[in-house]
Amino acid sequence: MIDLVRGGDEAHLSNRYRLVTRLTDALVTNPRAMTDELRAELATEFSREDLTELVLTVALASAFSRAAIAWGPPAPMPVTEIPTPTV
Repeated sequence: MIDLVRGGDEAHLSNRYRLVTRLTDALVTNPRAMTDELRAELATEFSREDLTELVLTVALASAFSRAAIAWGPPAPMPVTEIPTPTV
């Protein structure tokens, strides 16, 4: 699972937060491996609209991240320095 908490201690997190981290982990690493148990837990905790928003947000963030890695860092931008006027 994604280690969003230092030391992996999730005992103090809410059930909703833990479910979202499990969902994110499944979507980012292997969406086909998402279990029926996780689907059922998500369905009891979140509305269909909430789940749609969560899945689309994770997918979009993952896509942008992968695109940024594929494209590499941006080229350096030219810098124009304008001196401060003196009196």
